[in-house]
Amino acid sequence: MTTLEVRRKIIKREVKEAIDSGEEIEEDVLKWQTDVDTVKNDVQNLAGQSTDEAQMHCFACSCPNIKWRYQLSKQAEEKIEDVKKLAQESHLDKISHPKPPPPEHEFPSTENYVHLDSRTPIFEAIVGALKDANVKMIGVHGLGGVAVSKDHNVKDIQKKLADKLNLTLDATKDEKGKLWNKFKNGEKYPVILDDIWEEVDLKAIGIPVMEGNIGCKVVLTSRKEDLLRITMKADRNFPIAELPEGEGWNLFKKKVGNSIDSWPEIDSLAREVCRKCKGLPVAINAIGAALEDRPCHTWKNALDKLEKHMLTQIEGIDPSVWASLWVSFDMLRSSDAQSYFLLCYLFAEDAEIPIDELMRHCMARTSLLTTEDHETIVKIHDVIRDVGISIASEKEAFLVDHGALRWPRNPTNGPLYKAMSLSFKNVKHLPDGLVYPELETLMVDNSELADLEVPDNFFKGMMQLTVLTFTRMHMQRLPSSLVKLTNLRMLYLNRCELEDIAILKDLKSDLEVLSLRGSNIEALPSEIRQLTSLRVLDLQDCNKLKVIPRGVTSNLTSLEELYFPENFDKWGATTDEQQDTSSRENLNLEELRQSLSTGKLTTLHFYIPDVMLLPKEDLIFVNLKRFKISVGSIFNYSEKLISGRCMLKLEGIQLRNEFIPLVDKAEVVVLREIEGLKKVFHDRIVGNRFLDLKYLKVTSCVEDLEYLIGESKSSGQSHELHRLRSFNNLTVLIIEGCKSKYLFSPTTAKGLIHLEELEVRSCKIMEGIVRFERRNDEDELTSEVKFSKLKQLKLKDLPNFLSFYAQKEKMEIIMGSSSSCAQPLFSEKVIFPVLERLTIDELGNIIKIWDKQSIAVSEEQGSFCQLRDLEVSRCNKLMHVFPSNMHPLLKNLKFLEVQYCETMKGIAEFEGEINEDGLKNEVCFSTLRTLILLSL
Repeated sequence: MTTLEVRRKIIKREVKEAIDSGEEIEEDVLKWQTDVDTVKNDVQNLAGQSTDEAQMHCFACSCPNIKWRYQLSKQAEEKIEDVKKLAQESHLDKISHPKPPPPEHEFPSTENYVHLDSRTPIFEAIVGALKDANVKMIGVHGLGGVAVSKDHNVKDIQKKLADKLNLTLDATKDEKGKLWNKFKNGEKYPVILDDIWEEVDLKAIGIPVMEGNIGCKVVLTSRKEDLLRITMKADRNFPIAELPEGEGWNLFKKKVGNSIDSWPEIDSLAREVCRKCKGLPVAINAIGAALEDRPCHTWKNALDKLEKHMLTQIEGIDPSVWASLWVSFDMLRSSDAQSYFLLCYLFAEDAEIPIDELMRHCMARTSLLTTEDHETIVKIHDVIRDVGISIASEKEAFLVDHGALRWPRNPTNGPLYKAMSLSFKNVKHLPDGLVYPELETLMVDNSELADLEVPDNFFKGMMQLTVLTFTRMHMQRLPSSLVKLTNLRMLYLNRCELEDIAILKDLKSDLEVLSLRGSNIEALPSEIRQLTSLRVLDLQDCNKLKVIPRGVTSNLTSLEELYFPENFDKWGATTDEQQDTSSRENLNLEELRQSLSTGKLTTLHFYIPDVMLLPKEDLIFVNLKRFKISVGSIFNYSEKLISGRCMLKLEGIQLRNEFIPLVDKAEVVVLREIEGLKKVFHDRIVGNRFLDLKYLKVTSCVEDLEYLIGESKSSGQSHELHRLRSFNNLTVLIIEGCKSKYLFSPTTAKGLIHLEELEVRSCKIMEGIVRFERRNDEDELTSEVKFSKLKQLKLKDLPNFLSFYAQKEKMEIIMGSSSSCAQPLFSEKVIFPVLERLTIDELGNIIKIWDKQSIAVSEEQGSFCQLRDLEVSRCNKLMHVFPSNMHPLLKNLKFLEVQYCETMKGIAEFEGEINEDGLKNEVCFSTLRTLILLSL
């Protein structure tokens, strides 16, 4: 048992670390832990029985009970074998695996979703086909979608599928077999391939169509009915028709806003414009948005242009869509906006285009934008993209060919190309001697990552080039003609295999943007320091990079954005004491401090493995507008799912003053084992802090605080109204292993108007989430706290927890000791109108979850009415889950799991068969689909 206990502690620690990293524990690990706990209890019971027998023998002074001792010995032998077996099984191959992304992060918000009655019958028919065992493949035809492009790349599709299935694929190999085996593992999978333009070989991707109850049901969408019905042989096909006139008009009015009602003379024009859209949602949305708040003469012009462009024919696109999108483009309020719009079409179909990358193109081409705050990505609907490409080729001489078989020549008639975006699949070399005298932007993607020869004179005929992007190239060296591009402002060598980039030292241009993102370089050439006009240096995902020579960044005095690889940890020493543990010739953080001190640097991504590497003087972060900074450890898998413009992670450090401005500005904050937390959440509470904070995770920060977040009861009230603004945008809050009695003060809790997810675990002294402090009669009347957007609540391992909204009542004397009067976990003082998932685990003090007397009030408030999933486990004083009058609130409950509650008497509490109205007591869970009751 001693050996097994050592292994148990090791596994327990590894499990905790995996949970801290947001991973899911393997089932065999959980079973092993449960088996060990059972054996441990059995052995302790055996030892207790042996001790009891010995004491009885001593007191009775009689002969030992030989038969009883023999039975004990047999049991002991059996347990020895059990212990040995468990000890052997303790060397587990794998403790955990990454969790799939939560639904709220995986799917877009439905906040702007518009319900269309005409679509309901089709939707129901498709759902019916999915349930039909005889239907294996379903086709949906109509307008295009946004996922699988006409030039679909098998590896891209495989990667998307693997990501959803938590599989890791080797990008250099054909791994259809791995996907195939995953899909044939005995489960049923629905797979949707959206907007196909040609036959898709499902076997080549690794998608097995359903056989019996195993494999995939496949849904295909396309603009081509014959492709689905004849070529792909879909079992059932459904058309998505245009909207009825009334429905189209309602959608149009919603998009246009108040313009129609404000200007009566616009009504007839608006109805005619809407009719021109022919009930096509893409057209209605585009032209409606363009005409929002526009005067009458603009409507007349729009109608004339719609009629003019209706004559154009493009394969697969209705003329109404084409015309409405062209007019929408034409009505953009500035030429800058039009240029920005057209830039999007140089990127691959279905690409998630980072806003900052678009900004860099604009900076490099025409200085349209400066480095202001922007965030996230844009995606272009494929129908809109097709129209945009046509507009770009006609107005701006753009060429977009993402499936090119050969290098294009300049047109003999018409304007010369100004921008080209090309994607090749099987090109081994590029031609020599091409001449593009007007070309300003060139984007080339070698999608198969094959070796590619670029002739030395390749750029000789492109002297106007300002933007050059090479993606997924495998080049021995860069062509010598690159240094002749004196107008070059932006150079991207992304996800390239580069063996020699020394030529970068010879660039004589005023290069402003250099990106080597995702390349395989191991050392950055020291000569890059000569690029003194550089505003952006992007080294993200250069995971093999080990050498960044000292003096490079400090010499780049124009830098505004600096991105180091997330795992780069080879910082040079700033003091003699650090010299043995640092890379001697690499840049150090003192050099970075100098770059920050100029005030020009506004974007910074970097990781510091050890706080001891920090310089003695504070790093000046106050001018940063965007950052991703981690100290002590990098962002883990689950934390990376939460994207933000400003992200900060600190682990295992004394909180230095230099990091406070970052905490104030951040959208994502992860704090683990931090000393000095008080000065973050307490010492400087004013109204303009934490206004952008969306995700906060605090782990093992053990300062003894009454409230972890909020003011103590002794704090003054002068700033109370301002405090309500703090944390207003917080959507996810995770607290673990912290030493505080309460999480929020009431004032702070009332300000959490956007909180969607709250998880609190392993806080050993915590008594409540919110502490009610009755200061006067008015407080009592207004003391309710409403979590109006909270969808998920997890409370785990809180042994001293009394109530979510803890109220200190009169103390009763019970057997000579004081104890708080029993409070329900939830009272009518706290309201959860949209809560969907509730997890309660190891709350050893709670006796009841809901109070019967407060249910009527909760029902009136709409509290818990959206509860869908409820899990209750290891609550050893809990006797019932629900009071008998609770079930009217649970009209949406679909999943209920109750396990390991030792004193549980029943799921619902009944005082008698007849209730107070003289009716027979009953509980009805009309929507419950899954019920799990274990070890009760």
